[in-house]
Amino acid sequence: KERRGELLSNLSRLAEECKKVGAVALIIAGDLFDSVSVGKRALRAFFDAVEEMSKVEIYLLPGNHDAAVIAECGIVAPKNLHVFKYGEITSFELGDVTFTGISPCKAGMFDLISCDSEKKNIIVLHGELRDRTAEDGESIGAKEAIEKSIDYIALGHYHTYSEHKIDKRCTAVYSGTLEGRGFDECGECGYVLIDTDGDVVSHRFIKFAKRALRIVKVPLDGMERPAQILDAVERSLIGIPSSDLVRVELCGSYDPTLWKDSARIVERFERSFYHFEVKDSSHISVNPDDYKYDTTLKGEFIRLVYADDTLDEETKRRVVERGVFALMGEE
Repeated sequence: KERRGELLSNLSRLAEECKKVGAVALIIAGDLFDSVSVGKRALRAFFDAVEEMSKVEIYLLPGNHDAAVIAECGIVAPKNLHVFKYGEITSFELGDVTFTGISPCKAGMFDLISCDSEKKNIIVLHGELRDRTAEDGESIGAKEAIEKSIDYIALGHYHTYSEHKIDKRCTAVYSGTLEGRGFDECGECGYVLIDTDGDVVSHRFIKFAKRALRIVKVPLDGMERPAQILDAVERSLIGIPSSDLVRVELCGSYDPTLWKDSARIVERFERSFYHFEVKDSSHISVNPDDYKYDTTLKGEFIRLVYADDTLDEETKRRVVERGVFALMGEE
C-alpha cells in the first residue's frame, strides 16, 4: 500500500520536475495504465497532475485500452491534455515542432505520415522496434522511417531506457518507466529530456526514481556450508542503497548436502533495505556414477531415482533434491 502511494505521487513529482526544467511539452507514449480496470483514485491523481502542469502541453498516445479508460471515466480532461485518436494518424503543432502519433501501428504508416522537412518532427509510437512494420499492431519498422524527415521517435512498450539510431537525423528512444513497479523493471528509471531549441533535436536520460529495483545473482557452485552463502550474499549487496528494493537470486548448481536456508538470508538482510526477498533458481548437482557403490540409504535412493526411465532429467533432479533434504531432516 505504501509503495502504491509512492508510485501515484510520481505524477505530482513529475509536475514539479516539468517546472524545474522549464518543459513546454510532455509525451506519454502509451502504457499510462496497466489494465482496463483503473481505480478512480489513480484516474483522479492523473488528471490532478495534468492540471498542475497547466503550462505544459501533454501529448498522450493511447494503448489498446487507454483511450477507452480516459473517454469513459466521466472526468472532463484539462485543456492541456491532447490525446492522439486511437486508430488514426493524429498531429499536433507546438511552435516549430509537430507531434504525430498513431496507435496501434500499421503497415505502411511511415508513408502516410507527412513531415515538413523545415520543421522539427517528433513521432510517438507504441510497440516493438523491428526492421519492418507488420500487421500485428505492435511492430515498428525502423528501416521504413529512414529519410522521412523525422527528428525523434518517442517509443512506448518496453519499460527500460534504450535508444536506436535510425538515420543521421533521427533517433528512436524508449524512455522506460518513471519508477520500477516490479522486478521485471530493474535498474535506473526516469524520463528523457528532449531539446528542440538547437539546429538538431537532442535528448538525454534523467534519473527520476526514488527507489531502484535490483536483482542480485549469487551462484552456489562449489559451496559447502550455509555460512558461505551468507558471505557471498553480503559481498554482492555492497554499494546498494538502503532505499532500494532487492531480490537475491540463488543460482547455479550445488551439492546435495548443502543446506540452503533462505529464511535465514532474509532475516539477516531484510532490515537493510526498503524491501528484500530471496528467489531460489539453483538446481542440485548429482552425478549418479558418484553413488554407484555407495552403501548408504542416500546412495540407494539416488540410484533408484536415476534408474527410473519414466522420469525426465529435471524431475529426477527435483526428486533427488527433496529426498536428500528429507534424509537430512530438512523440510
